[in-house]
Amino acid sequence: MSLKEYLKGKVSDDELKKVVRSFEIIGDVVIINLPDEISHLKDLIVEAILKKHKHVKTILRKVGEVSGEFRVARYEVLYGGETETIAKEFGCRFLVDPTKVYYSSRLSSERERIARMVKEGERVLVMFAGVGPYAIVIAKLAKPSEVIGVELNPKAVEYFRKNVKLNKVEGIVKVYEGDVRDVVPKLEGKFDRILMPAPYSAENFVYLVRDKIKKGGYVHYYTFAGEEEEEKLPEKVKELFRKHGMVVEVLNVRECGSFAPRVYRYVVDLRVVDFIQ
Repeated sequence: MSLKEYLKGKVSDDELKKVVRSFEIIGDVVIINLPDEISHLKDLIVEAILKKHKHVKTILRKVGEVSGEFRVARYEVLYGGETETIAKEFGCRFLVDPTKVYYSSRLSSERERIARMVKEGERVLVMFAGVGPYAIVIAKLAKPSEVIGVELNPKAVEYFRKNVKLNKVEGIVKVYEGDVRDVVPKLEGKFDRILMPAPYSAENFVYLVRDKIKKGGYVHYYTFAGEEEEEKLPEKVKELFRKHGMVVEVLNVRECGSFAPRVYRYVVDLRVVDFIQ
């Protein structure tokens, strides 16, 4: 039974229309969007969630969008209180606290998709690595020689290091704390694949890729765009990389989540064909 089905007959039709159908489950923590005009229904909504998901220990209401240097949203506790949890995806476990670090279970299939593309022996760089989901899923599902993750938020780095141990990938995944602008230029050698999972600002960091990607290497570039922009996205991204000295071939453009009405998160899979001197 869905949230709307549970509430039908218990609230007015007008209130029911404002109830957001889906919510995110991270381990045993639930995150919901609850508009102010129906915030008085929170006890009923908590009751509905607990009836269906008996393992849940905490329910959070999102009261502020992802923002700030560390890209963390703001929440109000509706039920429970313990916000640290263990999320599971594709045989990996992630210790995480969504009130302190960014993590989305909704990107798990995208992380698996990328991992399945990684060839044996590849050296991979994950910028904006967070608590390590991309890096660790790649290390567990593929056979890379090394995966380097760079993250700015000290709390996320703390969880990232714990998650590397939790998933027993110490020999493959290396954690670097700091700003990618400082860390990436100092990394030795080049990479077969670079991930840029920061759709809000990845375009500002494309210049870092040129000296770190091998010719023929792959880049996974994430961005937000309106649905009317999707058609123009390949050319826009090619031009962006050209501006920073790289000729790229667009292999795939894929929607991987919504950000706002008619605005989506897209990933553009690229292959670096050549460099412009």
